[in-house]
Amino acid sequence: MLNSKIQIVVACGSGVATSTIAADAVKEVLKEVGIANYNLVKTSMTELPNIIDSVDIVLTTNNYKTDEKPHLNIMGFVTGINEEKLKKQLAEKLLELTK
Repeated sequence: MLNSKIQIVVACGSGVATSTIAADAVKEVLKEVGIANYNLVKTSMTELPNIIDSVDIVLTTNNYKTDEKPHLNIMGFVTGINEEKLKKQLAEKLLELTK
């Protein structure tokens, strides 16, 4: 994975509003941990199965289960609930992908 872009998908119900807020928070975490080589795509939950094979990590604002890829529910970035804990969890997962 080293030297290749991390492929990140952020999915919400419609792929528009909530995913935009969450994606902005994800970009901040990426910046904080020094990861600049990434591609972030926003999508809807219904479109997620169509692109899951092309991503390295799945971040959702809805309930979602997958054993295929690393996954994290990031609704806390939208609600503000446990946001600091969520930032730490996300940072750890993203850094693992760079190894």
